[in-house]
Amino acid sequence: MPPRCRVFAVAAIAVILLSLPVFSLAPSVHHPLDSLTPAEYWTVYDVLRDAGKLGEKTIFGSELLHEPNKSYVMGWKPGETIAREADVVLLTDGKTYEARIDITGRKLEYYKELKEQSPLSETEMHGYDDVLKKASRVVEALKKRGITDLRLVTCYVTPAGYVGLPEQTEGKRIGWGGCTYGSNAKYGWDREIPGIFFVVDLNEHKIVRFSDYGAVPMPPSTSIYDADGGPALKGTKPFLIAQPDGPSFTIKDGEVSWQNWSFRFRLDPRIGAVLNLVALKDGEKKRSVMYEGSLSEMYVPYQDPEETWNSHVFIDAGEYFTNTGSGGIIKPLYPGVDCPSYATFVSGTFFHDNGTPYIRPQLACIFERVTGDPSWRHWDEDTGAISGRPSRELVFRTIATVGNYDYLFDWRFEQDGSIVAGVGATGILEVKAVDDKRADSPPSSKLAGKTPAGKDVFFGQLVAPGIDGVDHDHFFSYRLDLDVDGPKNTLMVDKLVPYKLPDAQPGRHWIWAMQPEMAKTESDAKLNVSIEHPAMWRFANESVKNELGQPTSYEIMPGPTELSLLPASEWPQKRAGYSEHSLWVTPYDPDERYAAGVYVMGSKGEDSLPAWTKQNRSIMDTDIVAWYTVGFHHVPRPEDWPQMPVMWHTFELRPFQFLPKNPTMDLPMVP
Repeated sequence: MPPRCRVFAVAAIAVILLSLPVFSLAPSVHHPLDSLTPAEYWTVYDVLRDAGKLGEKTIFGSELLHEPNKSYVMGWKPGETIAREADVVLLTDGKTYEARIDITGRKLEYYKELKEQSPLSETEMHGYDDVLKKASRVVEALKKRGITDLRLVTCYVTPAGYVGLPEQTEGKRIGWGGCTYGSNAKYGWDREIPGIFFVVDLNEHKIVRFSDYGAVPMPPSTSIYDADGGPALKGTKPFLIAQPDGPSFTIKDGEVSWQNWSFRFRLDPRIGAVLNLVALKDGEKKRSVMYEGSLSEMYVPYQDPEETWNSHVFIDAGEYFTNTGSGGIIKPLYPGVDCPSYATFVSGTFFHDNGTPYIRPQLACIFERVTGDPSWRHWDEDTGAISGRPSRELVFRTIATVGNYDYLFDWRFEQDGSIVAGVGATGILEVKAVDDKRADSPPSSKLAGKTPAGKDVFFGQLVAPGIDGVDHDHFFSYRLDLDVDGPKNTLMVDKLVPYKLPDAQPGRHWIWAMQPEMAKTESDAKLNVSIEHPAMWRFANESVKNELGQPTSYEIMPGPTELSLLPASEWPQKRAGYSEHSLWVTPYDPDERYAAGVYVMGSKGEDSLPAWTKQNRSIMDTDIVAWYTVGFHHVPRPEDWPQMPVMWHTFELRPFQFLPKNPTMDLPMVP
């Protein structure tokens, strides 16, 4: 690692490192919202063990900081005792238990059995290989495909989202999956054995249904990228980016300060990066923008008629986040590739499914960058003078590897008071073996079909001979607890509408105008991005006015995004119904943290964002939370294979009537 890479512990950073050698500071707690430390994980373990709640094969499905009440956090002062609690989900002998541990007092607050199910663990996901390969139906199906060397076969189980199958009776812990074959493999994700599908009772350790949808010859393994990289393209000249004097931001006791911005952060085992207490300095005043911002859930449904593939419906953060979801699978970052080599790197503490903690280094990075774009500029026609200012931004980045996909998650702080949230999708496509070698030949039934009206439809695209990139979606729900100048906010929906001028007026007959409307209830705030009916979504504080007498506000400015095409009656859609709308707004409730619910494994969507909003609660002049959906439909291309270039989707939190003028007017001429 380059000498200027610095590794900080995520729970708290006590000193600022400028150009010291790489090392990791011992995690410690400076604030109620800091991550759990290794010592606290061990306290949780000891309390549960001493209370007799840990069996020989007990699995820790979840172990998270119990975030303290918002009023407690806002009233807490440095130097005061910090109350610390943890929420734990255990799986023992097929039964799920929920516990809360008072870490500070080292005691078990409560422990109860649940009808809901623990997330799928790494042990379960890969713990059925021998059982499955000994099943006569699986062995026979493999023989039909000429596969007899079972040492190169791996069978796996993934969470079976509820879809109303006969096997999914109340209380059953069900998974499903298939097998891969590694013979002469260069690349693991094109080694799925076509047509094999089984449903597994995870508690009974047995197959309850097996289906063979027919053999298709597996294509040759795709040649993988050169891990060391190739030569530079002809004419490429090197350029250097460095901060020889260290970063311009500081990190003290876990709080990041940069230019006029300040915020806290932690790395959560379930949802990854969590930002807290985001504030913007306006003159000498520190003004609240967002109490908490984070990813809440991910939903990736595949679109293929065969059960082996349409069963691929992943609600990643909730179903199996221990080592496999958006939080637990946050991977160490590669300096010079994932982040600039001069970035500051952050470590995080997570847990194994036996409850023991571990520290994973370089899980997040913080860095400044010069964008090369002007913050503003103008050419004066009269004088010929050019005025403007260069810009820089601060980036907080994590990368989650969720199975085949890698997702870059950015929070970018801008000098104009905006925050850009970005999701960059890369990694590897999940692909299906098909008979098709070329697209100009008649498509096979594995790749295409017909509508009732006889129109051709395709369920994927050839990305290489015999390899089908299956169509699928990606939907990310962001939970944004915006506190604009304080917790009491209101959603203003500023519709842009056509306005007819008086008939007597010559010339133009139509203009457009802004028609502001206050969203009164949750139903009013179920909104979609629309080109035909544009609107601005602002979170305003009616009791705080700017110098012009306008309520201060922050706007959610959408970027390119999509909504689910599945009907609300479809079971996957019931479970991830947040993908029905671009924006939802709810009154703050500390128990409403995850858009698809706390317990997603086996759920029917009863505890979810659509279910909560049926209450149609008031959202006027109160503490409200925005839930913004970033979505995109993915029709794979050959250019996405064998590694997908990063595809970014962003949205922006933008000050609107919050500041008295453009805050970048007086930036220096050097970025």
